[in-house]
Amino acid sequence: MNVFRLCFLMTAVLHAGAPLAVTGIVREGLPPYEDDARLYRLEGDGCDLRPGQILLLVRPREPRPMGQLEVVKGGPAFALARVSRPGATFPMKGDLAVPREPLRRLPALPGPDAPLPAAQALRPAEPALPAPPPGVGHREPIFFLPDQAVLTPGAKTKLKAWVAAWGRAGRWVLALPEAEPSPLTEARVKALREELGRLGVPKVERGPAGPAAPGKYPAVFVVLEPC
Repeated sequence: MNVFRLCFLMTAVLHAGAPLAVTGIVREGLPPYEDDARLYRLEGDGCDLRPGQILLLVRPREPRPMGQLEVVKGGPAFALARVSRPGATFPMKGDLAVPREPLRRLPALPGPDAPLPAAQALRPAEPALPAPPPGVGHREPIFFLPDQAVLTPGAKTKLKAWVAAWGRAGRWVLALPEAEPSPLTEARVKALREELGRLGVPKVERGPAGPAAPGKYPAVFVVLEPC
């Protein structure tokens, strides 16, 4: 079940857009160099990491755990990170580094003497259905990890933001870059349809093939055509 284990690891990643890639090894200070002094250079679209941020290492088609990196320096187009948790092997060029969602503090529970909320307060609010401005359409890509059809938490965050900003009305379409469908692309379309349906979009159609998304990661375009 190595493939299932790798898919499970993919669901733990979080960040909007494509993951970062390990592009090189940086050694600082005077020789001899120790393994724990190695810094790994990370590059990718939207690279904006903070020191102390933890990243999950993933190697495509590698079922073994790859460990974690910790950011020590961030820049507008790159970041430097060191190994914070060793994996089965050392990081290599081409490995993927995806920021991990930090733990959040749970809200405090009410005390035993707190009054019960009114029945009206327990009823969930009905979601509004805003309509997009007339004549305005939208077209944005959702990126996937290579050979994967799992939506990352970052992709789900994007979809939620788009539905809130665009409104649920209009014609929602999924456009694939490939001309020939494959089981993998069909699985990606299914994942997007299920998530959009969970967000309240009543119907999502399959559109014609469109141009490939910019960058080196596979993507499916989410299109909203105006009413």
